[in-house]
Amino acid sequence: MKKILLFVLTALMVVGCSSDNGEEPVGSMVEVSLNFSEFDVEMTRAVAPISDYCNHLDVWVVSSTSTDDYHQTATDAGFGSVRLNLVVGKQYTIYAVAHKCSTDATLADGIISFPDDKVTQTLYYTTTFTPANSTGLQCEMQRIVAQFRLSTLDAIPDNAKKMRITLNNVFDRWNVSTGGTHQVNRVSTINITGTNENGTATFTMHAICTDEATDHQVTLEALTANDQVIASHTMTVPLRNGYRTNCVGNFFYALPLTTFVAEDWQELDNVEF
Repeated sequence: MKKILLFVLTALMVVGCSSDNGEEPVGSMVEVSLNFSEFDVEMTRAVAPISDYCNHLDVWVVSSTSTDDYHQTATDAGFGSVRLNLVVGKQYTIYAVAHKCSTDATLADGIISFPDDKVTQTLYYTTTFTPANSTGLQCEMQRIVAQFRLSTLDAIPDNAKKMRITLNNVFDRWNVSTGGTHQVNRVSTINITGTNENGTATFTMHAICTDEATDHQVTLEALTANDQVIASHTMTVPLRNGYRTNCVGNFFYALPLTTFVAEDWQELDNVEF
């Protein structure tokens, strides 16, 4: 499975006096640079930007006495790189989430929530560490969402203007200790703005599930501009965080849809390492 890499590199930035052996004493400060990258990094510069996947980055740095948060968007200079001044010898926990929502995610009581509880392609990372001189941590962000994709084999009729997808018993928030939380029947209505050359179309939505495949009822409804149902299908599909479930078939004719789990979602992206 392709991972998104988060490198934590600490550079020597002393505030106060150095110890006799050249190491920084506990309680002095070092600058920590967090660099989110797809491949390698050269110190603080990411070679491949995470903007290829997400347009928001939210980072929380938690210690025993405080929580500091950092928020970036893809339009910010240096998107994907965060510089911190941390205390040598003090323990910190980092929570980081990258996503494609319109505004920042929030962290409260150990729960990460997204604007309007909207779930998009989402990456997550956490670690606990203690800064020291020349400390380097190589970390990996992973997708914490499943993707459901519907592909029609028959042409979309002219009066079909929307596709409504309902995924039952999924989550739309993330508990930093236990994973998906706040179970809902997630509904996404997608406007049909274009089709393939043969008139077919593909629709995708995301939901937080678990790291193991679980079965979920899904309802698919093609709608007119006035939300009248033209055709609908209800079935049970497996969903798993980090994986895509494909649903393929003739939607507007009396033929069954075929559902199957494809190979690892990241491998389907065909990204070169």
